[in-house]
Amino acid sequence: MNDIYLVKKGIYATIAYAFIMSITAVAAKQVQTQIAVPVLVFWQSLFCLVILFPQMWGKWQRRPLHVIKAHFLRSLGGFAGFLFYYWALNHIPLVEASLLRSCAPLCVPFVVLIMHRVMIPKARWLPLLIGFIGVALVINPTPGHFNPWHIVGFLSAVGLAFSMVTTRMLSSHVSGQETMFVYFAFSALMSLPLAFGQGESLALPSDTWIWVLLVSATLYVGMYLYTLAYTYAPASVVSPVSYIGIVFAGFWGWVIWGHVPDWLAISGTVLIFLSILISARLNRK
Repeated sequence: MNDIYLVKKGIYATIAYAFIMSITAVAAKQVQTQIAVPVLVFWQSLFCLVILFPQMWGKWQRRPLHVIKAHFLRSLGGFAGFLFYYWALNHIPLVEASLLRSCAPLCVPFVVLIMHRVMIPKARWLPLLIGFIGVALVINPTPGHFNPWHIVGFLSAVGLAFSMVTTRMLSSHVSGQETMFVYFAFSALMSLPLAFGQGESLALPSDTWIWVLLVSATLYVGMYLYTLAYTYAPASVVSPVSYIGIVFAGFWGWVIWGHVPDWLAISGTVLIFLSILISARLNRK
């Protein structure tokens, strides 16, 4: 009974996480009409650092080299994931950018193969094939419809997959707060040369502050709920449930920007969800 209760809490936390992160995406898409992506990444990272700093006070320890490497890879993957996601939001509908980012679980077996030389089990190939057919339908790489920003959106999933694998590696060595603090510090530093290289100023126009604060606050709350979800429930439950975020993204995209997915995008969404569902059942077994 206790396990069922925890799984229910994990499901509720996942739904709340998906909803909160859909608001993050809406606010990010809105504010990027006025400020550059690296500037937004810098300020959202700085905001989260300010929140995390008191939590990490006096808790720092010397870490071995393999933990430092994992921190670097996790931070690089997370930074690239958000950067590509925000760039994609500027050029493709919100629901499609969110869907492509949500394909990260499809990329995880390949990340594990690259990082740990662990071969992909034969049973995994069917759901992976189904999932990538779904991705192809969403991207629709035909001469008349191909948009390279769909590829950028998918690259955000690759970055997220690297961060998922390395977060798992770090979880047995450091606290979640330390992982998040290092990641946000890395993101803040890496976004500076990108912003200055584009000739952008870090100064925010007065009418963008509310949007940047909304992005930052919802991002922090979303990551907290994401951590709770995986604490209460196994990944085999959290991954399929998290796809409700696509519904939220589709709703906001329709209400605010009038975006209605075509039949290819809807078919691709169904196949990707089916792929994650099959993978989750394999995990359970």
